[in-house]
Amino acid sequence: MACRTPSVERVADKTAKAKQQIDKLEEMIKAQETSNKVTFFDQIKSHLKSAKIDDARETEYQANIKTEYTSEFSLDKIAGVVTSALKAAKVATDPSNPQASTSPEAIDAYSDVVVSVAEAAKSSSTAAASLAFSMSRLAPGTIVFLYASSINIQDKETFGEEAVTTTAIYYRLIQSEKDIELQGSFDATRTRVAADLETYRRFVALQADLVNQLADGNLTFDEYDKKDELFAKKAAELQKRVKDGSPVDKAYKVMSATDTPISASYELVQAAIKRMSIMGSNYKKIVEKAQARLENGYF
Repeated sequence: MACRTPSVERVADKTAKAKQQIDKLEEMIKAQETSNKVTFFDQIKSHLKSAKIDDARETEYQANIKTEYTSEFSLDKIAGVVTSALKAAKVATDPSNPQASTSPEAIDAYSDVVVSVAEAAKSSSTAAASLAFSMSRLAPGTIVFLYASSINIQDKETFGEEAVTTTAIYYRLIQSEKDIELQGSFDATRTRVAADLETYRRFVALQADLVNQLADGNLTFDEYDKKDELFAKKAAELQKRVKDGSPVDKAYKVMSATDTPISASYELVQAAIKRMSIMGSNYKKIVEKAQARLENGYF
């Protein structure tokens, strides 16, 4: 059975119509598993080829489903399912630190990856599509892949102003002797910090996508505010973890847009600002906040 948030469960318990609609959503996403699995495995194949890995063997595969309101940020249960599977798996480890890749810190870092992938899938924007897939090297020889896909339903009479979303998250763990040879020694701190940095960037990209969706009329102001606040909070948490955990050589410092070439997020937000600037005074606060973030290198 799919996992549902309490808010969705309460609506489902109130009327037969709501339960039928939610059941139908979950049945639809389950029916898509075969085609989604093909897409997922094709992406994995491409990434393994790029990494020069030709001996990958699957040690774990799962598909999990979560139903919630679109603005909800509550995929903890799915993250828990995936990370529990990770803890139980036989993960290749550094002999000098055998628990490094499944330490509480490493599991927390990976939980954030799970949430970022699922949140990207909930977006209807093509700009977020690439974020709905993730490849994470937990240690040399052990790589975990994630892919997420969502469908939603809008029915004001039943669910109110906001859409209900069902998200399927596909998880695959592979191991490779070739990857051990290619990667060499394992530094658990660097691996974890690099993962946090990548996830930080993913959440910033999701915030850029929110601005784009608002400009396209695909989000209400309330939905934008809720999601932006939640993503900003998570990005700040990840940024702090990166700074606190970075090696002294600062190789993994959080880079601002002023330190790197103009990012896709920068261009996306810049284009959205131009559109919103002629859409009336209601957009003024959003435009000003987005512009300030561009100027301080957030995007």
